[in-house]
Amino acid sequence: MLAPDSRRTLIDQLRPPAGYRLNAAVGTTFTLDLTAALVPPLAFASFAVRSTTDPVSVLEAVRSCADRVDVFAQEGYLRAPSKYTALTAFLEPMLHEVPAPPRGLFHPKLWLIRFTADEEADAYRLVVLSRNLTEDHAWDVSLTLDASRGTRATAANRPLSALIRSLPSRTRQPVPADRLARIDQLAEDVRYLEWERPEGVTELAFHVFGVANERAAPDFTGYRHLVVSPFLNDAGLGQLTAGTKSATVVSRASSLDSLAPETVHSLDATYVVSTVAGLDDGDATEDDKPAALLNDLHAKLVVVERGQQAHLFLGSANATDAALNRNVEILVQLTAGKKNFGVGTMLDPGSPFLGMLEQYDAVGGALPDPDAEAQWQLENALRVLASRRWVVSVGRYEGAYSLRFETRDGATVPADMTAQVEPLAHPGVACAVEDGRTNHGTVECVPLIEVSPFLRLRLTDDAGREAACVVRAELRGDPECRLDEVLASQIDTPEKFLRFLALLLGLGQAHPLAMMGLGDATAGSGGGLAPAPQVFEIVIRALARSPESIDDLDRLVRRMLATENGAANLPDGFASFWDVVTASRMKLTPEATP
Repeated sequence: MLAPDSRRTLIDQLRPPAGYRLNAAVGTTFTLDLTAALVPPLAFASFAVRSTTDPVSVLEAVRSCADRVDVFAQEGYLRAPSKYTALTAFLEPMLHEVPAPPRGLFHPKLWLIRFTADEEADAYRLVVLSRNLTEDHAWDVSLTLDASRGTRATAANRPLSALIRSLPSRTRQPVPADRLARIDQLAEDVRYLEWERPEGVTELAFHVFGVANERAAPDFTGYRHLVVSPFLNDAGLGQLTAGTKSATVVSRASSLDSLAPETVHSLDATYVVSTVAGLDDGDATEDDKPAALLNDLHAKLVVVERGQQAHLFLGSANATDAALNRNVEILVQLTAGKKNFGVGTMLDPGSPFLGMLEQYDAVGGALPDPDAEAQWQLENALRVLASRRWVVSVGRYEGAYSLRFETRDGATVPADMTAQVEPLAHPGVACAVEDGRTNHGTVECVPLIEVSPFLRLRLTDDAGREAACVVRAELRGDPECRLDEVLASQIDTPEKFLRFLALLLGLGQAHPLAMMGLGDATAGSGGGLAPAPQVFEIVIRALARSPESIDDLDRLVRRMLATENGAANLPDGFASFWDVVTASRMKLTPEATP
């Protein structure tokens, strides 16, 4: 347990068990990278996706999961991708921004998932993390717990259930009713879950902070402590290690230096991650390994020895008073014998954990870095600006669209800073944001596929420092066909269309057609080439087993047939073939409206 050479990627942790498929998932994170947000749908996808290099596979993974996944992230901490992709449009319905609580942050990091299978009971999984949903490379810690639903509610599960149930009420924009009902049912299921404990663990407990009617009261008392946290302060360490006889801290050098000298002197030892730890990220390729070396710390855990037992607390909370008193956080407590994960075991000279560390002789008392303080002020102002309830109003403009940017509450821009806003999908046309104003300009001649609720906000101070984030605005006048148009724009060859068809109608199977080049995916001669037998097989099977999937594909086919370019990207003869398919669909289910 907690061996740094035994690592799992998020995609492995989220992948459904054999024979199961995603039914519902809720994720929480502090910061969110829109590129990294594509990873969970890839993990949840029922077909085999080996990488994100196939745009059609990624497209169907995100599209198929969007109505079953909800991700809650701190408002003002969404990061823009290095390059915008139209796939981001399919993330829109699943992302929910959460305003910060008073003097705190929305900071929990978890995934709660329900999987279903034919003729099997539902399976559940909880993944608690110390990392955000970003592409950052750092040492992290995570816990994966599988569970099944029992018949009796368990008091120990109540805090986790309360956290999940509270999520929709935290958002500034209302969560749609169907998503609200699904999240509420997941929260109810949690009360009855029976967890598979890790080997040697005798007790399991959940502690949530910042949730109404749930008072987090983890017991950190003991005679020996190990605290691992990238951020810490004197008050936070004091809460975690009060009354201890021995305390060891692993952190970043800058955090250790910021402690009061008397706090540092009270510690037995202080460590940082070794710069020559030498273990790279398992996701790194040969080309990017140097940049992905893991020599930074993001893991958060506390080990307490009390009696003959060790208590391991891991999750999202740093060793700060804000984390323990004002933020929304989660910690999971595992109890086992000291030999399992006691402080002595963790810091044994031969342990892999100690092997990744190097001792750091902290003195404490370092003065705050003025540049870091100024950057913090800038980012805090950006967070306030992001909270101004942004609205994008869509209008028609000369065959394209216009986007008007507004804030319901009026913008807040400090006097020593300037602000800009631009559509994330249509960069290079930024509008100035002025303090107190509600109307911040209009961008014209925007193609339909670049209409988006995602906006990039940028603040710059007088010294040239810059901070930026993405906000998901309320989209007024959203064209009804927009996502269909985005989908059609990505299917720009007959081969891509057939691969998408195979993925969409594969019914949870990686049909060979989806993995082929598809150069010979149609057969026949003359002006009316007929779809190949493989396509016929997939469609007939979908008609029998999942007729609603025919409806999904029909919207794309109709959108493509509406334009000359789109029709050219369908295989020869497919339009006639599809008329027969939709007629059969209507006969099977007369109430369907393909």
